[in-house]
Amino acid sequence: MRRLFVALLLGGAVLFAQTAVNAQMKEMKDSTKAMSKKAMESAKKKEAETKKMAKDEKSKMTKEAKGKMEKGEAAAKEEKAKMTKEAKGKMAKGEASAKETMSKMKSTDEEVGKTADGKAVFAGSKGGHYYLNDKGSKVYVKDFVGAKIVGKTKDGQNIFEGPKGGQYYYNSKGNKTYVTKETK
Repeated sequence: MRRLFVALLLGGAVLFAQTAVNAQMKEMKDSTKAMSKKAMESAKKKEAETKKMAKDEKSKMTKEAKGKMEKGEAAAKEEKAKMTKEAKGKMAKGEASAKETMSKMKSTDEEVGKTADGKAVFAGSKGGHYYLNDKGSKVYVKDFVGAKIVGKTKDGQNIFEGPKGGQYYYNSKGNKTYVTKETK
């Protein structure tokens, strides 16, 4: 009977110890869960703050860019108005250079030569050459005074040199055909 009593006592002690360990484990899990939840909330809060700061910075930069753009547009409008006024004044006086002033006003490309009748020829952004007619429209040309001609093809067409050193001639469709040194 003593053995039975000792066995029951030991069994009860083990059961009590197991219950205490389980309670501690549950308490640790709950504590870890709570800490994890707080960390997630903190991270979300920091992320929201960072997004707000980035949005505010972007808004600030956009406002600055718009302000600078508006200032540039205003300066361009003033320059155009000044040139228009100057051109109109010359036209009223009957000066021939009024048309030239108008053509310079409309073209921002580099002047590379003159047509046979003296109109300024410009190099376009894609490499074409043009002048501005009386209405201000672009008229593309192949030959002009001041064109950099570096040779002739076997067919007798002029070979031009572009601003970057490329050499080309205009084919029958009016398109540029680039040549190599052996082609000449």
